[in-house]
Amino acid sequence: MNIGSTTGSAFSSGAYAVDQGTTQVRRAAQDVADATTERPVEGPGETADAMVELKQGQETVAAGAKVLEAADKQMGTLIDTTA
Repeated sequence: MNIGSTTGSAFSSGAYAVDQGTTQVRRAAQDVADATTERPVEGPGETADAMVELKQGQETVAAGAKVLEAADKQMGTLIDTTA
């Protein structure tokens, strides 16, 4: 069993989730700004959808951060065990 690659994979997965969540938040924030300034006649539906996307992106970033934290703890435990 190669634990190093498992931890590396967890770090990669966590970082990917944070990146994807950040991208989703950035896009949704732009949609909110656009809906409230450029196209206010289109109604609250687009703004509501964008707000849902913002929350989903926030949750994705939080989940990715938890994965990174767990991988960090795992790596620390492995280093403490082998030292």
